[in-house]
Amino acid sequence: MSAFRLLIVEDNDQDLTTCRDTVARYRDEKQREVELVECRSVKEAFEKLDNSFDGAIIDLRLADQGDEGNQVVSRIAESHFRIPVAILTGTPDAADSDFAYIGVFKKGDPGAGYADLLDRFWGIHNTGLTRIMGGRGIIEETLNKVFRENLLPQKDKWVAYGETDSSRTEKALLRHALSHLLQLLDDDGDRCFPEEVYLTPPLTDKIRTGSVVKEKSTDQRFVVMNPACDLVIRDNGECNTDRILIVEIDSQTSLFPGHPATGLSNSQKKDLEKACRNNKSAYYHWLPRTDFFEGGFLNFRKLSSLSSEEFNERFEKPAVQISPSFVKDMVARFSAYYARQGQPDIDFEHFINPPAVQTGNSQ
Repeated sequence: MSAFRLLIVEDNDQDLTTCRDTVARYRDEKQREVELVECRSVKEAFEKLDNSFDGAIIDLRLADQGDEGNQVVSRIAESHFRIPVAILTGTPDAADSDFAYIGVFKKGDPGAGYADLLDRFWGIHNTGLTRIMGGRGIIEETLNKVFRENLLPQKDKWVAYGETDSSRTEKALLRHALSHLLQLLDDDGDRCFPEEVYLTPPLTDKIRTGSVVKEKSTDQRFVVMNPACDLVIRDNGECNTDRILIVEIDSQTSLFPGHPATGLSNSQKKDLEKACRNNKSAYYHWLPRTDFFEGGFLNFRKLSSLSSEEFNERFEKPAVQISPSFVKDMVARFSAYYARQGQPDIDFEHFINPPAVQTGNSQ
């Protein structure tokens, strides 16, 4: 594994010495290789800053103005550098509130030491996030390969498409590049974590198949079940359908009410396990609980249809979207439930216990 690259933007000599000593102890005591890059000014930070860092510690006060560190943060955001950033300063209230930090810490506070921050950064590093999304990450490496080996060799065809409709060609190239990325996971048999089931917040307010929406008046959650083609936006700005199909989510506690002190009984736990494996009933589909979404069970019997106007008036914008990989299974179970036909019962008893066969001559 390559060294963890840590950027520190700090003009105080004593703080830099403390950080340097902490990194040295971190290497010796925890056997974790950290490459420390020091910057004492905004100008120096701009010269050294790139997308290769796994973390950055930034002081806000680097000159007389007192919030110079925000300029470095802005450069990281504007350059689309995917770097976890911690602000460590004596004036935390001056931090730019629009940036997604791993934390804003005041110098001298408990939990704000350099060793504490290194542990935070290393925890993120251990997830693989910066190795996937960072400038040296798998996504960047794979995209470079797709660009060189897949897309550029086909450039003449894509140029021809672009002459006809450049915006449509751009979207097609995005889909094509993402399809190449998904090949990385085609043979992955690992179990998924619950958070992978959802996209939150969605990158668009537009509703999709699998959008989770909350009723304004009750906070009850529903999931949009229209086919994807229904929800395509036409040139007039309207969907391909005049009705939005929604299914209500039943909470786990409503289906498996346990005692507050003892929890679920053994039989309830077995039923819950069956339900989570989607083996309890054909009309339930399990949605796992996460920190940002309480989950529950889609109840296909609680199906409603609303006009677009009713839907927009009744529901908030979707804050959670079920990811495409999991939408497919949800739609398949929904379709199977409403497509079931059944057949008349057949009298099969005589196949199981056929009548005795008569032999010999009758008198």
